[in-house]
Amino acid sequence: PPKKKSLVNRIIEDTPPGQYVMWNKVKQMVDKNSGGHYPAPYAIVDCVKFGLANPGDAKFKHEREEFAKLAATKESDALIGIFDGMNQMKKPSVTADPLSVKKVAVMGAGLMGAGIAQVTAEKGYQVLLKDRDDASLGRGISYMTDNWDKKLKRKRMT
Repeated sequence: PPKKKSLVNRIIEDTPPGQYVMWNKVKQMVDKNSGGHYPAPYAIVDCVKFGLANPGDAKFKHEREEFAKLAATKESDALIGIFDGMNQMKKPSVTADPLSVKKVAVMGAGLMGAGIAQVTAEKGYQVLLKDRDDASLGRGISYMTDNWDKKLKRKRMT
């Protein structure tokens, strides 16, 4: 069984004065969040109000009509233009031929840097591994050689 509404919820949801206060508060929130510049949030509120007042298929027809009106607004065109522009900016506009990479420098011979250097070397690139001191560099190289020794023993590398 559905949970019983509290007295406050019954007053707000089931009485005309309560509904008036609620929808007025919703409009204030939409005004605050949209600055009144976009028609879609208001149309959504209108569709919800209509749907609550009109059960059945009429609410779906009303929603379709509202959507069609919104699709033809200048705001819709502007937002679609912004969306398309942002997607165009994400696409690389490369006019030059890519350079072939032969050498890779890895800064930091810690666990991550040594791992990156190891995988890069295994792919056939020359790797320059740098760290703040010789001891740190030695630990990174040791990590890589230990991993290669394990791969050799397991016959995962020749």
